[in-house]
Amino acid sequence: MSIQPQDQGDEELPFEQDLLSNVVPSSADEPAHREGFSVVNQEVPIALEHALIRTLAMLQQHDLATAEDCNQVAKMVKRDWLSGKGADPIDYLAKLSSGSSEMIDASVETISIKLAETLPFIPTRVPFAGKLIKPAALYEKNPDIELMCRLMRVPVAYAEDLDVLALASINPYFMDALSAAISNYTMERNGTQPIISIIRLDYAGWETMCIKHFREELKHD
Repeated sequence: MSIQPQDQGDEELPFEQDLLSNVVPSSADEPAHREGFSVVNQEVPIALEHALIRTLAMLQQHDLATAEDCNQVAKMVKRDWLSGKGADPIDYLAKLSSGSSEMIDASVETISIKLAETLPFIPTRVPFAGKLIKPAALYEKNPDIELMCRLMRVPVAYAEDLDVLALASINPYFMDALSAAISNYTMERNGTQPIISIIRLDYAGWETMCIKHFREELKHD
């Protein structure tokens, strides 16, 4: 069963207004997949902006980050996205809050599991997912999906074309948003509804998959 984004309400937290000011709204008659995959500021798909806003909102709502933390994280993530690099807010928040690099893994796991528990379907943590084979053919045939996955650092852990997919990440809300975007894209393109599951990774497994899939190492500064 594909997972649709959870409705978090219309209330905007302080940092949301700044982020939303950079989002270019889609026209009402635009196809569904264009709404998710069209770009902001020549680089960033709109769905990424929305996913970032929701993730930061949930971090603050569940006392995992302050408004100041969220503003800092948003700036770092958007900086990377606008330069064409992948980034994740949980990764940056863990680095901000951890006193040393040894604490990042534990911090990421704490944040990741608390966010996962707020979703209707809690994603299973799969430690061996990093060993799965990269679906190179899927990325090559669907460059829009590859771009979204790379910028959000959400690898496709398993794929049977666009019929059955498994997304993997430390960020449940990024996977949730990407699942909806891919579902809309596939329905518009092929007229079919894919089966999409999401699995949660530990920090080391996530880093391994990002390097394997996107040839981008995480920053440790």
